[in-house]
Amino acid sequence: MNVDINQMPCGYLSLSTDGIIQSINDKLLEWIIAERCNTVGRQVDAILTESSKIFYQVYIYPMMMMHGKVEEMYFSLKSGDGSEVPVLLNGICCERDGVIIFDCILIRTVKRHKLEHELLLAKKAAQQAKQSIVESAIDAIVLANQRMEIIAWNKAAEELFGYYEQEAIGQDMEIIVPEHLIETYRRGVERLCATGKTMAIGRMVELSGLRKDGTEFPAEISLNCWQTNGEYYWSAIIRDITERKKTQELLLNSEKLSLAGQLAASIAHEIRNPLTSIKGFHQLMESEGNGNPYYFEILTDEMNRIELILNELLLLAKPQAKQLKQVDLRALLEQVCILMESQMHLHNIEVEVKCEQNVPTFIQCNENQMKQIFINFLKNAIEAMPYGGQIIIMANNIDEDSVLLRIIDQGEGIHEDKLERIGEPFYTTKERGTGLGLMVCRKIIEDHQGSLNITSRLNKGTTVEVLLPLGEKPQNYVPSGH
Repeated sequence: MNVDINQMPCGYLSLSTDGIIQSINDKLLEWIIAERCNTVGRQVDAILTESSKIFYQVYIYPMMMMHGKVEEMYFSLKSGDGSEVPVLLNGICCERDGVIIFDCILIRTVKRHKLEHELLLAKKAAQQAKQSIVESAIDAIVLANQRMEIIAWNKAAEELFGYYEQEAIGQDMEIIVPEHLIETYRRGVERLCATGKTMAIGRMVELSGLRKDGTEFPAEISLNCWQTNGEYYWSAIIRDITERKKTQELLLNSEKLSLAGQLAASIAHEIRNPLTSIKGFHQLMESEGNGNPYYFEILTDEMNRIELILNELLLLAKPQAKQLKQVDLRALLEQVCILMESQMHLHNIEVEVKCEQNVPTFIQCNENQMKQIFINFLKNAIEAMPYGGQIIIMANNIDEDSVLLRIIDQGEGIHEDKLERIGEPFYTTKERGTGLGLMVCRKIIEDHQGSLNITSRLNKGTTVEVLLPLGEKPQNYVPSGH
């Protein structure tokens, strides 16, 4: 070669066909920290790493012999200090003085190798971070392919839907869609596959989810879609909003209760005055014998009903002065049962009170209000059993600070749809109900820092649960029946 190889800014190496180093420039010697006398005349293996030796034998050498050149071959040289020197090789076969020589130009790729390595590490870290975020997310995250087969399922999805990851992967997304939403879901998938768009993409929607055990729950769902290699993929972030819905319902009922109270006060006062006049004239006409006694009886019943409604309205509207005292709930229940005894006999109903002597039942309450709510609950139970039956009243402690009272009847029960609305202002399941009685009871219980829960099954009966905080037992307390 007429070129001074030592002036080259890159590495240079020439080899014979049997791999003997014929010449090497200063730049390459500098890279591998070697002397010319220790490299020229030796096998090229002397400056190759173990993996590069194999690469040279099975790829670089055969390519040189077959095609007369190699381009952009990446491998590593072995340095004198034991480190590796990554290089990029371009080589060509040429004939000099009747001998075939491999002329090789080498470019050091330390920076490139370092950048590629850093990029690989960053990509790996990003993948790990993404996986960590998905796994630690409090919301369920589900990925699906274009065939709507689940391809990713995080821990939160396991907890929310009840399927383990290995159960869910490969299943159709329909396993988490309630039956009444299946057709809507399928139409959305068809629209997506046809147009790449669907109404739910890119916005938060409220739908229902389906658990493995068949129960439904309200869910907030954020959907996204992207395309890779001509195929669509879905992602869904799903949050259970059951508690939020309950809170919203409580707030709504609270607002209704407040409005009902304001309306109740106005209505009660507006009606009570003319009602007093009507009752007065009614009594006068009845005493004078002017009219049909049967009609007077009907009028009396209806006016009494109006007065009952007015009293409930006023109780709802008017904040009651808290006249609290220590009351034995066990004794109070016995008094209420005595008061209701005649009605229960009339309807062929037996009542059984189950309350063990060692169960603390002292509560701090307004005694009259507490009697009112239990009378109301017993009246409801009696009306639910027109053909007779049994009412069981149970009291026990679920912890040291509270007492749970259950009133269980064997009545007709309440349909699930109606049960959800029980306690709403002016909603009633009775033909002649006002929709205020239960609402007043709930208000009294909540004013006493308690809670009310009602469960029911059609043709099985209804259970009313009242949870109340315990008060302190008086020092001179003697258990009932002693």
